[in-house]
Amino acid sequence: MFVTVVAVLCHLSASDCTEVLVTNSSLDAGVTFQSCMIGGQASLAQWKANHPIYRSDDWHIDRYKCVAGRYEARARI
Repeated sequence: MFVTVVAVLCHLSASDCTEVLVTNSSLDAGVTFQSCMIGGQASLAQWKANHPIYRSDDWHIDRYKCVAGRYEARARI
């Protein structure tokens, strides 16, 4: 099953949030729906720490979701 991991990141200085496609099962063969649900928080924390834009403390992960299939992220929420 194709799985997409989506994070909603919000900037602290504004009420500005955006959806970001973190990864999917075609980019990382280890991504399954179950692994996303169980280990998603730890993986997202590591992804955020290494991301050039979102790694600052000005951004926080508001929520994430594991989506079965392909997903089109919305620019602003």
